[in-house]
Amino acid sequence: MTHIKFKPWVGSRYERSKFGRRVMVLGESHYCSDPREADSEITRRVMGWLLDPAVEFDGWMNTFTKFAEAIEGRRMSREESRETWQHVLFYNFVQSPVSETRKSPTDQQFDQSAEAFFEVLEQYKPDVVLAWGSRLYEHLPNAGHEGADCLGYETWEYQLTGGKVCRVLATYHPSAPMFSPQEWHEAIAAFLSGK
Repeated sequence: MTHIKFKPWVGSRYERSKFGRRVMVLGESHYCSDPREADSEITRRVMGWLLDPAVEFDGWMNTFTKFAEAIEGRRMSREESRETWQHVLFYNFVQSPVSETRKSPTDQQFDQSAEAFFEVLEQYKPDVVLAWGSRLYEHLPNAGHEGADCLGYETWEYQLTGGKVCRVLATYHPSAPMFSPQEWHEAIAAFLSGK
């Protein structure tokens, strides 16, 4: 039985990513004023809106564009960032909706989402996870262990079946005012290269 309520969005080039490894971008939660919107396809629907040129720009899309800029190391438009998102998997950790933006999920919501997270790790076998924000990173399951620092940033490691190791690096949340794509690019690039 699966614990995954919000299925991940998987880019068309995730398995053969230009980064030379499978990359999961891990968001924290979905915000829904109407709980009926929070069905199993919500993550895929949101990413569909982001990537569809016919969908009018909305402010939340800046979060995804800024993070694509941090991965790629250059300024990008929403249109240019679409290619980057095809090379990653995007998944929101918390598996129940939060009622409004800027509201933190409860400790219980984080705890109840751990099993689904491990199911996603086992099913999609990412090599690396880029986690959005220190609050999320601090609420990740502690079943793993601390990994080697990446340019002074702490990392975490999970042991998956078959001996595979999945490394996690937390960044500032890309919607936060202090998030700088230029500053984060160096750490992300080093992490993706295995350092």
